[in-house]
Amino acid sequence: MYYSVTIKYEDKSVTVKIPIKSLEGTHNLPDFIRKVREYRGHSIEQMHLLTDFHTEDIQAFENGEKQITKAFLTAFVLPYKLPKKIVSLGHTPKQDIANALAHRLIELRTKEDFTQEVFAAMIGVSRSTYAAYEKGRNEPDIHTLIKIADIYGVSLDYLVGRY
Repeated sequence: MYYSVTIKYEDKSVTVKIPIKSLEGTHNLPDFIRKVREYRGHSIEQMHLLTDFHTEDIQAFENGEKQITKAFLTAFVLPYKLPKKIVSLGHTPKQDIANALAHRLIELRTKEDFTQEVFAAMIGVSRSTYAAYEKGRNEPDIHTLIKIADIYGVSLDYLVGRY
């Protein structure tokens, strides 16, 4: 039998079905992580072995002292056999977004066979500025992001790696 669990974190929430009756209801994410760990009878050290995250980080996640990342939630849901939907609650560090954007910019530009110089001119920036976008050292402003998305015919979500 599966039970409905709603998990809230920051401004997001997900509802999932899990086979743990004692977790039925609504929980904030740090408490949910702690309760799952305790239900399985694991110490933080055992969770460290399962997730490969430092014990200090796990403790800080459970105490709400540190933002819970998507990377941690990905490592958490697999060994605990929880729905992957929970990962969507995690925070994506700014550097991960910059790396996703850089990867997409390179992917889209090379697919269209544009040089950096040609594409930079199309969006109204210098080649060196555009090269910094592709290296993740700099990020375009929202107006430039919209221009890029329009030229390639993609959404802003796609451009920044949200799917």
